[in-house]
Amino acid sequence: MDEKIKISAPKALYDLLCKDCADFKVTKKDGSPNMNAFLNMVLINFYEEFAGAEEKLRDEVRAALADVPDRYRETAFLNALKVFTKRQTDIDDGETKVFAFKPTKNAEKAVVYIENMLAPNESLSSCYRRLFSAYAQKRKNLRERIVFKENHRLLTEAAAKGVKVCLSLVTGGVSKDASVFAVSAAKEELFNYVLFFDGKQNVTVRLSSVRTVSLLAAKSEIPPQNAALFERQVESAPQYPMYSSDREPIKVRLTNKGKALFDKIYLYRPMPKSVDGDVYTFDCSANQALYYFERFGDSALILSPKKLGIFMRNYYFYAYKAYRDRYPR
Repeated sequence: MDEKIKISAPKALYDLLCKDCADFKVTKKDGSPNMNAFLNMVLINFYEEFAGAEEKLRDEVRAALADVPDRYRETAFLNALKVFTKRQTDIDDGETKVFAFKPTKNAEKAVVYIENMLAPNESLSSCYRRLFSAYAQKRKNLRERIVFKENHRLLTEAAAKGVKVCLSLVTGGVSKDASVFAVSAAKEELFNYVLFFDGKQNVTVRLSSVRTVSLLAAKSEIPPQNAALFERQVESAPQYPMYSSDREPIKVRLTNKGKALFDKIYLYRPMPKSVDGDVYTFDCSANQALYYFERFGDSALILSPKKLGIFMRNYYFYAYKAYRDRYPR
């Protein structure tokens, strides 16, 4: 495993891989992105799925060519396969990028399989390019699950079986008897969030923030009131924790411009439980409502709860003061 694997790929593919490496926080000790470690994680955790898709494709192509005479069938099969595999690398912006990575010891099994089973009739560079292209064509939350495949498997298993886990975070924190409620993806399909009760309170962390997971024999223990908060959180937006203070429905009056903005701005948008004329009622966390509606200015007015309306008033007031001092009349 001493030689680096060199790949020539569309620059758009390389840029996506770099962004995932940064967004999923695969870093070196100094905090800089660790592309070699990231590419190895994708290779190790994705090659079996990629190999399965390759085998399925070959079977489908052979079935489609069943009526071709025997003496032409293998040639037709290879030519058809070239066409299909070429389309797997269609993430192309016209530019190419040559990059390399060095397989780690843990990647040896994947490398041996790819070299001997998947790439007998093509260059290794082409095969790896197709593997990373297949990864890149998945939604971001699915790509994150691939990169952290084992932790995701253990966390979902713990939630399904109702057992506790010992969970450590990349920040150094450790929860020795965490009860996992769910691993849930944001509705915008960006990232995955782990929702667990640490014995004292509800905790929400990114999947990429989890360093290690160990299943325990003890049964999960999530108090009913905490489970109810988790249920509301998953329904609304898993990235925004629900607190015991998030009890009262949030009512917002929208102007016509506000309604147009609500239809246009979809990122982190809370879904209304009811709409009565200009008044929209939400069952979401206060933080989600503040983050979303702070962009609306006077096109949205929080009617209740009162403390949320006061918070938004102060938010705009201090912003106004800063601009007034900078740009006095």
